[in-house]
Amino acid sequence: MIEHTLFFLDPQPRSLAHLHRFQSLQTSLPPQQESPVNLSFNIAKTMARHIVLALAAATLVAGAPSSSTKIQAVANCTTNSFAIPSWFIEDFAIKDGIAKFSLLNRATNSTFGLSCNTKAANASGACVASGLSDASLSASVQAVKSNLATVQVQQSWTCDDRNPAKPLAFTASGSTSVPLSFDGAAYKSTNPVDLIKGSLHSPVELTPAYADGPTGHSLPGCVAGSKTPTWTIGTVIFINETGDGSSAIQSQSIQFQVTNHANGHVAGCLMYFSSGPAPDDPAVPISCSGSGIFGGKDRYSITTETVFYPRSWTFGINQTWYCDDVDAAKPVAISATGSTTLSLNCTTDTTQTACQTDAAIVHGKVVSETSLAPYSIEDPLPTPDGCTVSSIVAPSWLLSNFEVDKNATAGADALAAVSFNIKLNTKNNLFDYPVFVSYSDVQLQGAADVWYPCTFGANELPLAPKSCSFQYRPDTNKLAIRADWVCIDVDAAHPILFTGISTTTLPKLRCVTGRDGLSACTTDENYTWLSEVANVTWKTLDAMPAH
Repeated sequence: MIEHTLFFLDPQPRSLAHLHRFQSLQTSLPPQQESPVNLSFNIAKTMARHIVLALAAATLVAGAPSSSTKIQAVANCTTNSFAIPSWFIEDFAIKDGIAKFSLLNRATNSTFGLSCNTKAANASGACVASGLSDASLSASVQAVKSNLATVQVQQSWTCDDRNPAKPLAFTASGSTSVPLSFDGAAYKSTNPVDLIKGSLHSPVELTPAYADGPTGHSLPGCVAGSKTPTWTIGTVIFINETGDGSSAIQSQSIQFQVTNHANGHVAGCLMYFSSGPAPDDPAVPISCSGSGIFGGKDRYSITTETVFYPRSWTFGINQTWYCDDVDAAKPVAISATGSTTLSLNCTTDTTQTACQTDAAIVHGKVVSETSLAPYSIEDPLPTPDGCTVSSIVAPSWLLSNFEVDKNATAGADALAAVSFNIKLNTKNNLFDYPVFVSYSDVQLQGAADVWYPCTFGANELPLAPKSCSFQYRPDTNKLAIRADWVCIDVDAAHPILFTGISTTTLPKLRCVTGRDGLSACTTDENYTWLSEVANVTWKTLDAMPAH
C-alpha cells in the first residue's frame, strides 16, 4: 500500500547563468532492428520519460534566490519536500584544500554555490553558501582520501504552494560520498551529478522510500552481462487441440518463460491462438508479463516481446531492460534481440497434441544502449497526495451512509444503533473502500457529552481510521469523530500516528418504519460529504501499532 511521489522540477531558470545549464534528458529509444529471422517488433516507447534536471553554475549571481527560509512559491514544493527531500551536487572540485560545488535543493528548485574549507586533515570543513544571509543551510565536506570525499547537508525551507496563509516549514539533512579523480589541477567528481538522499526532521521525522526500480538493475554484472546478451527459454508447453466437432474446440496455445542472464529477470509468456488457414509458418506474437506495465513508484519497467513460429518452432525475443550497477549516476537502457529454434517432444491422443522441449540458451545482440538521466532508475513517479501529505496539509474524512436505527414505539430514553462509513480523504486510491463504523447502544437524549467507541466491520483491520470514538447529537444534527489513523505510504519502516477531531453537520435524514416496528433514518444512499479534521497532532512510531 505504499506509494511515493516525485514531481518534475520547475524548469523556470533562476538567472541567465542558469539558462544554458538546463538539461532535458530525454530517454527515447531508437527504432528496433530486425532479428536474424527478420522478426519485426513494435518496441514500446512508453518507457521513454523526460527528466528535467535544473543544475546551476558553480556560484550564484547577485539577485538570485538565496535564503531557504524565504517562502518558496514553487509548484509542487510541498509534495516534493515529502517525497524527495534531497539535493543534487554539480561541478564538485577540491583544489588547495577548498571544495567548491553547486547544490540544488530538489524540493524547492533553488541552487546555491558552496565553498568549503577542507585543509584540516580528516576534519569536516564548514561551508559558506554564496548569497545566503541566514543559517538555514549548513554543509560540510570531509576529504576522506584522495579519491573520495563526504558531503553533509542540512537545510530548512518553507512552502506555501498549498496554503499561502499557512506556509509549511521543512527541515531535512543527508550525506553522500563523492568519488574523485585528479585531472592535474584539482580533484573532481567522476559523476556528472552526485545525489544526496535526505531525511525529513520537520514537520515530521521520516525517510522517504524511493522506487525499487526494475528487476536486477543494480545486480553486479548487469552492465557487463548486457554486452553479449543471453536468455534461457524454459518451461515450454505447446498444445494443439484439433477438436472433435462438438465438445472440443480447435485451438492452439503455448506458454514458456524467458530468463535474462544479465539481470535475472523472468518473464512469463502465454498465448492462445486459432489454427485456421495461415501461411507456411505464421508468426504468432506472444505477450509476456511486465511488458509496458508501469505501476507504483517505478519509472521504468522491463518490456519483453516474443514471437513464435509454430511450424518451425523458432522463437524470437526482443527485450528492453535497465542497469546502473556500475554507477547509479550513469544508468543505461539496453534493448536486444535474439532467436533460436527448438526441438520437440510431443505426445498425441484423439483430439490433442501436447509438446514440450528442454530449456535452451538464446544468444542475442544489442540493438541500442541509451544513457538515462542520473539516478533516474530509482526516482519515484509522480502520484497524487497520499495518506501522509493529505493528513498534514488538509486532513478530512469522507463520510457516507449514516444511519440511526431504533424502536419506533420506544420512549425518549431508548437506545439506538448508529452506523456510518468513513475513509480518509486522499487524492490517490489507497483508501478506495470506506471503513464501516457502528455502535449499538447510543443514547439519543440526555447524553450529549458521551463518546461512543467505534466498532469496525467484520474482519476489518483499518489504518485510516485505526481507532475512533464518536458523539451523535440528534437535537443539533451534529456528528463529532475523534480518531487515530496511521500512514505508512512515505516511510513504511516508521509509521506516522495521527490524531484529530472533526465535527460535521449531517445531511437531512430520511426515516422509514418497517413492519417490525424498527425505524431507520438514513442519508441518501449515494451521498458523500467531507468533514475537516481539526487539532491534528502526529508522531513517528518505531513500528506499526498492534491491532
